[in-house]
Amino acid sequence: MQPLSTPLKSWASWLLHPTTPGQRPDLPKPKLWVFAVCALALAAQVVARYNGVLFPEVWLGLHVAAGWALVLAVLRLAYGPGYLASWSRQTWTTLGAGYVFLLLFWHLGRMDSYGRWVAPHLPPDFPLLNVMPFAYFVAGAVVFRLLLPALLARRLLGTGVADLGLWRPRDTESRKVWPLYLVLYLVVLPSVVYASGTPAFQARYPLARALIQNGGIDVLEFAVYALSYSLVFVSGEFFWRGWFAFGSERDLGPHALLFALVPYVCGHFGKPLPETLGAIAAGTVLGWLALKHRSVWLGVAVHYGVALTMDLLAIFRGGLHWQ
Repeated sequence: MQPLSTPLKSWASWLLHPTTPGQRPDLPKPKLWVFAVCALALAAQVVARYNGVLFPEVWLGLHVAAGWALVLAVLRLAYGPGYLASWSRQTWTTLGAGYVFLLLFWHLGRMDSYGRWVAPHLPPDFPLLNVMPFAYFVAGAVVFRLLLPALLARRLLGTGVADLGLWRPRDTESRKVWPLYLVLYLVVLPSVVYASGTPAFQARYPLARALIQNGGIDVLEFAVYALSYSLVFVSGEFFWRGWFAFGSERDLGPHALLFALVPYVCGHFGKPLPETLGAIAAGTVLGWLALKHRSVWLGVAVHYGVALTMDLLAIFRGGLHWQ
C-alpha cells in the first residue's frame, strides 16, 4: 500500500512549484523579494489612504494607477527593461481594458450612484424597496465585472472565458485543492467572529444597510439580498482572478497576481482597515490557488461563505431581530 506521505508530497510539490500552467516557458524565475516589496508598498498605500491621503472615493482610479506604477518599477528593477518590453499586446490590453471596466463600475455601478439616479424616481411603496440599492450594486458588478469582460474577451484578448477560470478544473490533480479553501475559511473564521463585535464592523455590516428598519431585518428581503450577494463574488472572482490574473499570466507568470492584487485591495476601500489590509494576503492566496487549479469557482465559494458569515454575525451581535 502506498504511504500517505507520497501523494501529499506530490500534491505539495504541484501547489508550491513557482510556475503557473499558462505562462511562457522562457519567463525568469520569480523572486520572493519582489512580492514582499510590492505587498509592503501596497499596505503602506492603504494605511496612507485611511489617514486621508487621496481619501475621497473618486480617487480610486489614481490609487490603482499608483499601485501598478510601483509594481512596474519593482519588476523593471528586478528583471531589467527587457522583461517589460517582452510583454504581448494581450497583457497590456488586459490591464488597460480592466482599468476601464473598474472605473466604469466604481463610478456608475455602486450604491451611491443608485441614490443619485434611481432612488428619487421610485415610489415609497415600490416592492422590495429596501433591497433596491444593493440590487443596483449587484447589477453593476455583473455588467462591468462579468458580462462586459466575458463578451469582449475574445475580441480584446484573443481568448475565451474558458481560459479565464470560469470552467471547472481540467485535471484530477488540481481537484485536490478544495480542502485548502475549507482551511482558509476556518482560519479566517476566528478573526471574523472577533471583528463582528467591533464598532467599525457593526457600522459596515450587513453590507446592505438599507435592510435595517426599526431595529430589525425582514426575512424575505434578507433572503433576496443573500441570493443576489452571490453574484457579487461570481463577478468579483472572475474579474480579479480571471480577467486580471489569467489574462496576463502568459507574460507575467506568478507576477500577474501583483497586477490583480492592487485593484482588488483598492476595491476594499471604505471597509474596516484590518479587512482591507487582510485583503492583501487573501487576494494573493486566492489568486495563486486559482492560477494553479485553473478555476475561480472555489474562490467564489469561500469568499461568499466568509461574507455571508460576516453579515449573519453582524446581525446577531448587533442585536438586530428578524421580522
